[in-house]
Amino acid sequence: MNKTEKISELKTNKTRKVAFMFNEELWQLFKQTCESNKTKPTWEVEKWILNYLDQNKVLD
Repeated sequence: MNKTEKISELKTNKTRKVAFMFNEELWQLFKQTCESNKTKPTWEVEKWILNYLDQNKVLD
């Protein structure tokens, strides 16, 4: 499976719900910024995780 296929699979087969703990002000700033950029916090966190995995050669 190539990297693009792997990323696609990881983005679509969502079966796990995870709770994160954030400082309230940090979370509100993040949510507001996402809204102003017309995106969703969940998607932004998912992109961060995928980028992190890619940088660490986990998706190769």
